[in-house]
Amino acid sequence: MMNKSDKPFKYVFSETSIELFKEKPEKNLTFTELVNLVQTVNYQIKYLNNKSVVISKYTKDGKLIHTEKIDLPVSEHTDFEALLVKFEQTKPPKPTKENDVVSEDINKKSKKDKPKFQQLSIQSVTMIGFTVLTVCVLGTGFTINHSINQANKQQTKLSQELLLSQLETSEKYDKVAQKMKEFDYPTKSIANMYIDNGKFVSALKTDKKALTSVLKEVDTEESKEQKSALETIKKADVVEKEQSPRLDLRLALLNKDTDFLKKNKKNIDSQDLADRIIHYFISEKEYDTAKIVLKDFPNKDLEKQVKEAETENQKKQLEDKLNSVKKTVSDTQKQLDGKNKQISDLHKQLDDLNKNDKSPDKGKHVDDKNKEIDNANKDKNKISDILKDQQGKEKEAQKAVDDFNKN
Repeated sequence: MMNKSDKPFKYVFSETSIELFKEKPEKNLTFTELVNLVQTVNYQIKYLNNKSVVISKYTKDGKLIHTEKIDLPVSEHTDFEALLVKFEQTKPPKPTKENDVVSEDINKKSKKDKPKFQQLSIQSVTMIGFTVLTVCVLGTGFTINHSINQANKQQTKLSQELLLSQLETSEKYDKVAQKMKEFDYPTKSIANMYIDNGKFVSALKTDKKALTSVLKEVDTEESKEQKSALETIKKADVVEKEQSPRLDLRLALLNKDTDFLKKNKKNIDSQDLADRIIHYFISEKEYDTAKIVLKDFPNKDLEKQVKEAETENQKKQLEDKLNSVKKTVSDTQKQLDGKNKQISDLHKQLDDLNKNDKSPDKGKHVDDKNKEIDNANKDKNKISDILKDQQGKEKEAQKAVDDFNKN
């Protein structure tokens, strides 16, 4: 098993058309970070072809260690560590002989310059050397074993994460869940994996406590997707009975079921849902109900909206009433004008009878016409009384509008 170091090296990416590499062609990365980077790029371009990158590894002082061309995307079954193994195993170039000679001369000179210390007996030197050697071996052995164990753990975790990521990229979510269980991931993490991929029923089957997280995710979707997801969850019967009102409230909101929302407003479970329901109540002019919800889920902006909407609605109601009364007065006035014209025409007809009727029944004709005039006058008086009453209501409605506008 390879013992990877966390020491960062400089990697240079060249001969590539991949934006992620082109934006920052030089990066200081650990081997683990390099694997993650290649994996991420592979995921992003998995549906494209003819993509590759040349990766070169350098020491801190700029010496080239290894160069390799990698074609992307690679298969979902690819072992990324094996793909990049040469970058980790290849060592920096060894110093040249000339450098070795210079180093040796320096070491000799330093030895000559050192002062002579008091000489110790061979036995003392041997004992001290043995003691120091023993301590060093024990200490070094512990350190090496600890480092190897840590590196092995890191490599194992990285391998697991790479496998899970590849399976998730391939949309094999149940397989991901199975592997996560094998790798001792907590139930919550497995449920979250399902939630992140929109598999809400599977998430709830895995962990009943995931409902809050599921609903939080569902609430971020468009109305059509929300309704579909909620109906699917409800049909699957994976929610405990006492929690079902949380689903029903959201469905009622999407279905615009005002009565259900008013009766079950105590089951609102989040500020986000409360805000959405308050918005709905405002649109339905249910201001008193909106105020009740606001007591449990305060929101200053919505409180202001409720007040403004209620005020505007009151004003509109007063203006609508005034306009309705005005129209009624206008219509009644037209009736009165019509009745006055009728009476005027009847008087003209009566005059014509008195002047021109030469028939034996003239008297009867005149009496009949007078009766028509009397009936028309009675109707006129009734209309006049109605008009006066309506005009009084118009004045009251106008005063109400004026008083409201003053306040």
